[in-house]
Amino acid sequence: MTSVGFEHRRGMALLVVVVLTMLIALAAYRFSFYMESQYRLTRLNEEQVHARLAALSGIEMGAAMAELSTAEQVASGGLFDNRILQHIPVTSNVSTTSTARSEESIIDWRCSLVSPAVDGLGTSSYAVGDASDLRFGLENESAKIHMPTLLEWDRKQPGHARTSLLNLPGATETLVDSWLRGLGASGAAGNGGGSSLIDRLQTDNSAGTQQSATDQLRLLWYGGDLNQNYRLDALEKRLSDQLLGAIGSANTNTLQNANVAADPLPAWQRLVTWHSGHRNETFTGQPRIYLNEPNLQQLHQQLSTIWPADWANFVIVLRQYGPNEFQYAPSGNSQLSLSASNATTNAATNQQVESPAPDFSKPSSYTLSSVLDLVGAVVEAPPSVTSDQSTAIDGKLSSSSKRKQTLRNPFSSDLSEARNYLGRVLDESTVDANSFVTGRIDLSAAPAVVLASVPGVDIALAQRIVQQRETKNSVATESVQVIASLLESGILDLVKLKAILPYLSIRNDVYTVQAVGYRDQLSPVYRCTVTIDARRIPARTINHQIWHPWDRGFTIDQLDSASQ
Repeated sequence: MTSVGFEHRRGMALLVVVVLTMLIALAAYRFSFYMESQYRLTRLNEEQVHARLAALSGIEMGAAMAELSTAEQVASGGLFDNRILQHIPVTSNVSTTSTARSEESIIDWRCSLVSPAVDGLGTSSYAVGDASDLRFGLENESAKIHMPTLLEWDRKQPGHARTSLLNLPGATETLVDSWLRGLGASGAAGNGGGSSLIDRLQTDNSAGTQQSATDQLRLLWYGGDLNQNYRLDALEKRLSDQLLGAIGSANTNTLQNANVAADPLPAWQRLVTWHSGHRNETFTGQPRIYLNEPNLQQLHQQLSTIWPADWANFVIVLRQYGPNEFQYAPSGNSQLSLSASNATTNAATNQQVESPAPDFSKPSSYTLSSVLDLVGAVVEAPPSVTSDQSTAIDGKLSSSSKRKQTLRNPFSSDLSEARNYLGRVLDESTVDANSFVTGRIDLSAAPAVVLASVPGVDIALAQRIVQQRETKNSVATESVQVIASLLESGILDLVKLKAILPYLSIRNDVYTVQAVGYRDQLSPVYRCTVTIDARRIPARTINHQIWHPWDRGFTIDQLDSASQ
């Protein structure tokens, strides 16, 4: 019986061994598959880190260039459109042992600093379709409306912010009022003379209206470009059409009739900013001389190092005695603004003498409100100069010396002479003692809609300024001459320029840029936008926003310099 039972179990051990071997093999396969997946995941994470570090390296390069003086930036090709900011190789001396990749593969990582293209009037434009027109450079934040400064101007002139924002493309009263209400602004309706902002909102503050205004603001802020690749893709165009339709059903005064495919929505983020400003320094990076320095002897020493002696002497005497009363008249001829009745060249009523060496025992009695106060200023000769002049001819008072004596002003109001010094004076001197200035609009780069936000500048004048600027085709090295060209053409006179100059600048040190870190079409991409604030050195980066989770954004052919 025992032998029979044993024969029935013959081969059972082999079957058990086979099953156990199969289970062990499956476990080994599962372990191998898991380890391979982890290896690939580690490789992917490592490449994502490389892409991120490549993008951050590009940002550091942009920040380093932003810290340079304007002269050094121009010498290196500038920050607006510069090919050295395209397809930047990112090198590393660190070898990778875990992935057995060579150092050459690490060097293959690249970075490009991209911004949307800008049309002839200084306005950024988005492409519609599969291709985007890129610019390899940084965005000038001082060429945009600085919202905190605009709200400050609105407190001084109620309704100004509303009027300025209504000039933005696609703006509606409901949208602008809702936005300003959220920012806590109130005031008159502006040129229309209507009711106050709060009164209008109280009569039109339904939840549906407010929600539609919020949706419209989001749409206009990005211009429908949700993934920030500076073109409107098919999905973005469809979403924009749907959102515009929903907004139109809630509010008839909107963009519901806009044809996104034919006319891309404007991106307000290209026209409005929350961060702008510049260092209070010269074109070459030196601190500007503060003309209202209380210590006149120290001021004279500073001026004498960069200006001719007669320039420095006249500034000191002007600070000591102040200008005579005179009137400005709009320039219709070669005189910038000085009325003919008070022109210093009128020899029939006055006699000009050179500015004497300063007597620093007399303290300052006059404070300049603008650098342009120097232009055409009339200063009577100090008593010592009059006395010296009166005894110059045989110790007797000549008939010519009985005339009113004024100091010769080297900062003449004659346009042919002002052209030679005005840009230099504006670049090298200031009446602002701060080390940096915030919120001023860059006259050499801002589009018309941004210039129209300056108090005292309407949209017609802003368009004339932009057209004159583009006609001159001023480059960065000649940006200080933009103001001189506006005076020369008669678009602005000295009175108007003095009124708006406190709101304007001719430089910028705050930028926005999108950095793209990449290697090839199959490797991960890291895309982000940052604001580079170089008003203080070292520069700092803020507003870090990531965009690559949407998609790659750009093809290698668009970013590769070899394909351009």
